Amino acid sequence: MKRILMLSILTAFATAQAQTFLPGTGNRVYYIKEKDPITDENKGLVFIREINDTAGDTTAGFLCRKGQPQFYLFTKNMLLTQDDYDAELTPNLIYRVDSQQPKTVETTSVTNDDEPELTALAAIGSGDQTLFTAFRNAQSKIVIRVVRNGMSELTYTFPTKGFTQAAKLVNNCQ
Repeated sequence: MKRILMLSILTAFATAQAQTFLPGTGNRVYYIKEKDPITDENKGLVFIREINDTAGDTTAGFLCRKGQPQFYLFTKNMLLTQDDYDAELTPNLIYRVDSQQPKTVETTSVTNDDEPELTALAAIGSGDQTLFTAFRNAQSKIVIRVVRNGMSELTYTFPTKGFTQAAKLVNNCQ
């Protein structure tokens, strides 16, 4: 199961719309409020930039769709190969909230205009809501590890200061 993401449209939208960085987050947490003009559906976005990526190329993002958050991990690194994508083999995300025990979320690959997006993954099943809750409840950080097939694992740290406020500003995706 591949999750379709209109990344080019999302990027254009994020550039055209006013991204609001939350004060006191070091420009790491930002959100965009949007409502569908016909249905009034919440189409807000909340993004958290990875702590070690000064260029902002690695982010954890929640897109509000149909009253629910959809989790995406966008990175500057390849997360799966074309062969993995073709075989629908995606790495699980192992995440840790503050100093709690690590937990695992299953992922799916992401497409952009019918092309594989090998530097992005999406949560599946209850993983979207699980990660949204984890980011809201974390006191300081979420660490996400991607154990890639045939490649070294990657570990990303996302500071959560300001996430709860940003989530409220997009009505918790309701």
